[in-house]
Amino acid sequence: MADDGNDVKPRPRRGPAWAYVLGGALGLPFAVAFVQGMLHLRSTDFGVPPPGTLALFGVLLGGKAYLIFSKPLMPRSKRP
Repeated sequence: MADDGNDVKPRPRRGPAWAYVLGGALGLPFAVAFVQGMLHLRSTDFGVPPPGTLALFGVLLGGKAYLIFSKPLMPRSKRP
């Protein structure tokens, strides 16, 4: 049987998914609190959801970030 050279394994993604999800869950509430603190705003001024809801949105954003930013690197031979 002839070898077609198609035995290339897909490259693994960069970083574990849990790191992106945990970063989003902790990072989004922290970022909202930081911006509110810098602008001297109260959470009731703009109807910001509670931290638990922000954490859930952060989990979703972290999952999307994992899909977008953790693409495998191109092999060195194909880089420009």
